[in-house]
Amino acid sequence: MKKVISIVAIALMAISSAFAQENNNRDENGNIVRGPYLTNEFGDNWFISLGAGANSLFSTPDVKFGFGGLAIEANVGKWFTPSVGARIGYRGIKNSFDVKPGYVTMVDDGTGNWDAMHYAHADLLWNISNALSGYKETRFWDVVPYVTAGWLGFKSPYYKVVNGDDREVEDEWTVGAGIHNKFRLSDKVGLYIDLSALSTRHEVLAISPRASVNHIFAFVPAATAGITFNLGRTNWDRYSSVAPKPVTLPFTEADYKALQSKLADLEAKNNALAEDLEAAKNVKPETVVVKTEGKKQIVLFFEIAKNNLRENEIGHLRAFASKLSPDAKLTVIGSADSGTGNETINTRLATARAQVVVDILVKEFGLSRENITVDHTFDIFGNNQYSRATLIE
Repeated sequence: MKKVISIVAIALMAISSAFAQENNNRDENGNIVRGPYLTNEFGDNWFISLGAGANSLFSTPDVKFGFGGLAIEANVGKWFTPSVGARIGYRGIKNSFDVKPGYVTMVDDGTGNWDAMHYAHADLLWNISNALSGYKETRFWDVVPYVTAGWLGFKSPYYKVVNGDDREVEDEWTVGAGIHNKFRLSDKVGLYIDLSALSTRHEVLAISPRASVNHIFAFVPAATAGITFNLGRTNWDRYSSVAPKPVTLPFTEADYKALQSKLADLEAKNNALAEDLEAAKNVKPETVVVKTEGKKQIVLFFEIAKNNLRENEIGHLRAFASKLSPDAKLTVIGSADSGTGNETINTRLATARAQVVVDILVKEFGLSRENITVDHTFDIFGNNQYSRATLIE
């Protein structure tokens, strides 16, 4: 357990050191600049890593903690955001351990050495440096915790009989966690140090006699280092909504004075209009009488193809005739519009319109027929409906 505590302490020190490193990824107010970031293309932000290191194994109460052996590894992965990524990989482990007195293991070659142990895995990565301190392309050191899961297998032997204990060595699902430290050399190349620990069933060690039920797990810690090659695009673009910059036009003191002068003129005109409006409100209405001098005239209108006067036109005629003296001399001209009918019909219609007016003047107002001249015409007011009329003058 002291070994586990030591590994955790080392990991915490690494994380603290990473956050103490250079971090100028801040805006003008000193706030950390984060996302959102534009989604990358499928071929962007891939990486391949190759490395080697050392591993060990411990499991109580029947295993002595020892150095272990060589660990080699290869991984392929992709970053989906500056903080989240995934990888798949393989780790081949040469390992050894010693059992305590009274125990025998069936997975070694008689000397406590394994032929080989194989670990195929998939990992979920979290770049805690980018998540907490904001993405910075040129940051030298990124701390990346991860969780891992995969298949732990042994090359040989798969089956043994020891002291009459018939035991089968089975491959096993394995889970674990680790801290991946990235060191940037360039856009395309970097180094890494990886600290991890796997947890699997104690049964895969095939230790006899069987361990107590209280000790059912075996742990495989490892430390590896290697090189990383970045593929495709290696950086990220932050999304930003760019508003158009306001256009600033030069504005001089002369321009300001000119605007003041125009404003004063407009205020003066507005005041004058207000005064005129108020004066117009106070003007009392006047009765206007228009007197006409000289010859009097009147026009009476007819409906299309009609020669009889409507009631309102008869009223106009009576108002006109009431002001005439009995010996008044008049000219009555009947008219039709040439746009309808033919010449014969229009001549008859124009004459009839004049005659109906003469009959009213003679019968109702006692005017002498000899003093009335009767005539007819076409289009007296143009070729339109207003020429369906009779003019008296």
